[in-house]
Amino acid sequence: MITFIMNNSVANMNIEMICPCGGGQSCIVDRRIVGDFVHEDDLFTQSRIPIRKNCYTKFTKKQYEKIKPFLS
Repeated sequence: MITFIMNNSVANMNIEMICPCGGGQSCIVDRRIVGDFVHEDDLFTQSRIPIRKNCYTKFTKKQYEKIKPFLS
């Protein structure tokens, strides 16, 4: 597991993989790349709903209804 995390870093990302948001600690694309937990991914996959491609992808109606209770 340590090897996976060390080999995958935001600095090593292809230009096509960079999120339109610019990346950062709360970026779902960056978090996936480094192997960090993404709550919405977990929630959606458990519900058999497709995950969003990046931070700028709008929620579908099904995704929004699933995540709505967790939004503040």
